[in-house]
Formats: sequence, structure tokens, C-alpha cells
Amino acid sequence: MQSQQELEDWYKKEDPWEYKTNDDDKIRLKQILFTLGWGPRVYSRALDVGCGEGFVTSHIPAFEIHGLDLSLTAMSRLPGNVKAVTKPEGKYDLVISTGTLYKQYDHESIYKTIMEAASGYILIAGIEDWLVNYDFGKEIYHCATKYRHEYTQKITLYEIAR
Repeated sequence: MQSQQELEDWYKKEDPWEYKTNDDDKIRLKQILFTLGWGPRVYSRALDVGCGEGFVTSHIPAFEIHGLDLSLTAMSRLPGNVKAVTKPEGKYDLVISTGTLYKQYDHESIYKTIMEAASGYILIAGIEDWLVNYDFGKEIYHCATKYRHEYTQKITLYEIAR
């Protein structure tokens, strides 16, 4: 399992995933935002679990946006419209997590955090073959597209029982 120190080392370089320069990630961002539209058009409070430097987080259509990541270095780079948090602050009508529910991460803890913080909708995205599947509630919408030439990116929006 990847440690916090390994992530801190990874984030020594700004944008280590190359999200800002990779055309596939620009498309992925558009697909995530489109998928969020299958729920409310604007959310009150949103939490991004595993937000990294906020590539997706900063674009979430919400009045209040929180970002949570294991790497403090990554969170120090979050855009001004995102509040860095070390744990969820109450309930959120939208919780998202992209690229985190993989075996190399503590996916069980991530799942628990998502479920404890969510009160409305959950968006999960990641490389389809790598995702560890969990029950997040009623599936509202999903799409899957090619990603970085060799993978399939899966994006799913769920509505949880209230």
C-alpha cells in the first residue's frame, strides 16, 4: 500500500500526474462535470476524497468545496475556491473520489470516509480494471471511455438512500 511519504515524494514535482497537459485528462474533467449534472446542477457542499492538487476539485459545481488528501504537499497547492481539510467536516450532499479506490491505496478506509461523509450523491471515477468495487447506492448515470490510450476510464454517479 502506498504510504503518505511516498505521496509526499511524488508531489515534490507540481502536477506529477500531468493532468494539466494531458488531453485525455481534459476530456475526463469534462465527462466528470457532465456526469455531475445528472444530479443537482449545483451542490451545496462537496468533498473530494483524494483530491490531490485539485485538478477536478476546483471545478465542482458547489457553493462550498472541501478537498481531502493524504499528501499535505498536494493540498497546499489547492486552488483558492477549495478548502483543504484533514477530515470531513460534517455531511456533504456530494462526495467525489477519482483514482483512489485502487488496491495500492487504503481503499477500505477511503470507502468508509466517503460513506460517512455523504448525504446525497457520490461520484466515483477511475481506471475501470483497477477499481475496487463497492456499493455506493443507486446508480444514476455512468460512462466509460478510453483513457491514455491503454485504459478505460469509468465515471459513475450514485444517489444514496437518505
